[in-house]
Amino acid sequence: MPNRLLFLEGSSLTSRETLTVLLKSGYKIDVLSPSRFPIAAFSRLTHRIPTVDVNRFPTDYLKQVQQLLDQKTYTAILPTHEEGWLLANGKPFLPAFLPIALADKEQFEKLAGKIAFAETADRLGLPIPKWEQVKDADSIRLDYPYWLKADYGTAGRSVYQISNQDDLLQAAELLSANDERWMVQQDIAGDYGQVQAVFDHGRLLAVHTSLKAGAGAGGSAAARLSIASEETREHAEKLGRFLKWHGSLTLDFIRREGQFYYIECNPRMVEPANAYKAGVHFPKIMIDLATHSYAEPEVRLGQAGIQTHSLMALIIGTAERTKSRIKILQTIRQWLWKSDSQEVLMPVWQDFPSFIPLATVTLRLLINPKSVKHLVDQTVKHYSVEPATVKNIEQKI
Repeated sequence: MPNRLLFLEGSSLTSRETLTVLLKSGYKIDVLSPSRFPIAAFSRLTHRIPTVDVNRFPTDYLKQVQQLLDQKTYTAILPTHEEGWLLANGKPFLPAFLPIALADKEQFEKLAGKIAFAETADRLGLPIPKWEQVKDADSIRLDYPYWLKADYGTAGRSVYQISNQDDLLQAAELLSANDERWMVQQDIAGDYGQVQAVFDHGRLLAVHTSLKAGAGAGGSAAARLSIASEETREHAEKLGRFLKWHGSLTLDFIRREGQFYYIECNPRMVEPANAYKAGVHFPKIMIDLATHSYAEPEVRLGQAGIQTHSLMALIIGTAERTKSRIKILQTIRQWLWKSDSQEVLMPVWQDFPSFIPLATVTLRLLINPKSVKHLVDQTVKHYSVEPATVKNIEQKI
C-alpha cells in the first residue's frame, strides 16, 4: 500500500502541526512550496517540491499537482490551508479522481468569505455578533467598539478594531482602496476559541473544541486548552449537515457567560495537534475519507482538559504585540518548561530538524523584534490564496 502524502503548502502552522500528528504514522510527505525554507521542510518526514507562486500562476500550480499525481502514487492529498479552495474551483485542470476529502466549490462559496459565512449563520440561526456589510465609513450603524473586517483574510490580517472616531477615520481609506468587500461586527468581550469538525458529505465524524490559552500572531491561538461542549458540537453539526460538507471545517467563536458567538469560519482543517492529544486524529480521518476507508460508527469527541502550545508561535505573537526582547525572553521562560502543556509545533525530541526554524526565528526576533511584521507577512504570502486567484481560475474554465 502506498504510504506517501502530498501537502499543498508547507508554510502554515497547520502544515507543521499536521506533521507532528503524523510522526508515528509511517508516511513520507511531499510538500509543495514556493518558499525555499518553509517550516514543514524541517522534518524527517518531508521532501520539499518547489512550486510557483500560486497567486501569480494558479493554472501552473494546478498543472503541477496533476503532473505529480501522474508521476507518483499518493495515498492522499492534505489541503492544510486555502489551496484546497483553489482545487475545488480548478477541478477541470485536475484528474477526474483526486485522493482528497474536499467540498465542492459551491459549498466553499458559502463559507470562504466572512460575509458569506455571516449570511449562512443568520439563515441557520447560529449565534453570531451583530454585523453589517459596509461600503463607506458613513454607512456604519453599529456602536463602538466593533471590528472592521475585509471579506477575505487569514492569520488575523485585514481585521481592525474600531473603538472611536479616530480609529474609524484611520480605517476609512481602506474601504475605498480596492474592490474588497467589508463588514463590521460588534465586539464581544470573552474567551476566544475554535470548534473543529470533519464531515462525510454532511455526516459529522469528529468534533473538538478548544479555548485560547496563549496568543500568537494576529491574536491566534498559539496555546490551547480543550473543553467539552455539547453546544458547539450541535452548532458545527447543523452547519455541516446544511451544507452537506465534505472534509474539515473550523468555526472561530467568542465565549461569553457560557454562550458561544461565532465570528468566522475556516473551510479547512486548522492546527490539529490539540485535538490529536485529546484523542481526535483529524489528519488520519481526512486520509481515510480520501481513500474511502473510514468506518467508525460513532462521532469522535475530543477529551477536555488537554493543554498544548507552540513555542515559536508564542514568541512571534509576543514580538508582534510588544516588540520587546525582555518580553520574548519571558515568554520563552514561561512556556519552555511548562509541565502541564505539551509542545506541538516544533517537537524537537521527536523530530530534530524542527529545531532549525525554532532557533532561527527566536534569534532573529531577539536581535530585531521589529522584524516580526516582515516575517509574518512573508509567511502568510506563501500559503494564502487570494480571492482574485480563485476567480481567475473560474474565468479560465
